[in-house]
Amino acid sequence: MNSQDIIVTEQQVVSAIRNYLEDDSFSIYGYNITKASDKMLGYLSEYWKLNVQFKIKNEVRSLVFFIKGVPRNNTAKAAVVRELKLFNKELMFYTRIKEKIDIKGIKPWSAKLVEVLEEAYVFEDLSYLGYRNRHKLNTFDRDHTLQALETVARFHSLSLIYEREQSLLSGRPYCINQEFLEHLDRGGYDENDPWFVQCMKGALNAVKKFSAHAKNEAAIVLVENKWRDVWTSALRCCDASARYPNVVAHRDLWSNNILFRYDGAKPIACVLVDFQAVRYQPPAGDVMLLLYCNLDQQMREENMEYFLNYYYEELANYLKNANVSIESVMSKNEFLTSAEEQRQWALVAFACLLPQFWLDDDATTKHFSNSEQFQKILTEDKSSFIELIMNNDDKYKEKVLGVFDEIVERYCL
Repeated sequence: MNSQDIIVTEQQVVSAIRNYLEDDSFSIYGYNITKASDKMLGYLSEYWKLNVQFKIKNEVRSLVFFIKGVPRNNTAKAAVVRELKLFNKELMFYTRIKEKIDIKGIKPWSAKLVEVLEEAYVFEDLSYLGYRNRHKLNTFDRDHTLQALETVARFHSLSLIYEREQSLLSGRPYCINQEFLEHLDRGGYDENDPWFVQCMKGALNAVKKFSAHAKNEAAIVLVENKWRDVWTSALRCCDASARYPNVVAHRDLWSNNILFRYDGAKPIACVLVDFQAVRYQPPAGDVMLLLYCNLDQQMREENMEYFLNYYYEELANYLKNANVSIESVMSKNEFLTSAEEQRQWALVAFACLLPQFWLDDDATTKHFSNSEQFQKILTEDKSSFIELIMNNDDKYKEKVLGVFDEIVERYCL
């Protein structure tokens, strides 16, 4: 990929620096654009680094920005982004929703957007600021989980606080979902979306071919009869609830979208990236998705109560700082009940995501870089892809099949 595939004008560079520094008393020396990595950093975008040199107050300084754009060299990926309006959705999140809900002085919870290009965004570079991902094949330990939960609680608190403030100002109930309804949609998580249909079919095919349950003919008949209803009813869990409070939720909390800053080996800060799947739904949906996507099953289930309580207390603390009582939002029992209900959504969403991301970097590049191959896996025949990897990688089969089997055991048998 040629770095010239993304074009940034000097005027846009100046604007990015100005917005980042919140100061315009500088002069630009130069800039260049490089690929962010030779590896695939994500599935539906391409990434570059914008390196700039400038002078401010008689001091020459350098900055690095991170560019995320609609794929220039993979037509299938670009088509998905445009069809689902993912670029517009994330742009709306950063330029409208985040601007409304963010609280000045609050600890950072996402990257700062500094400029918008044609089908691309320019962010502060989190790696330049010391943040990095935990490798996607390394599940979270306790410290990483607590940092992530604290950041999610901080993020969730903002829309709850904003709605409360707007309701008090207007004298009538305010719901942010009503203002941004068309942008807080289901995205690909729709029962008729080809991507979701292939996720559902690919998982069932794997169960029938590889699961120990496949040896029981009666069990497989039961699974086949219930499979579609289990998956589609999970989608209804992530709609706005009339029973529980709702928040602007992230809904894509796998490890690539969660970055940590460290003191030695200990994570001391965490931020979230990639807000293309945001939706208005109960906060427990994000919490359960985070726990499913990033913890191994034993760690998750043995510590579930502790982690849920931790999130609830962190959310309570952030609300208290804004003079909002957590009990006026939801009781702990309501949250725990909601979390168990949202487990189904989290498990099904995890089953959609895991077959793609539980691959090493070389395998990811091999299977998802080619436009035609990506299109086939995404919307035409995910079953063959999952079957191919399971036949050749026992660790992949154990991990991915374990998730499919959990759906079988919790919701089908």
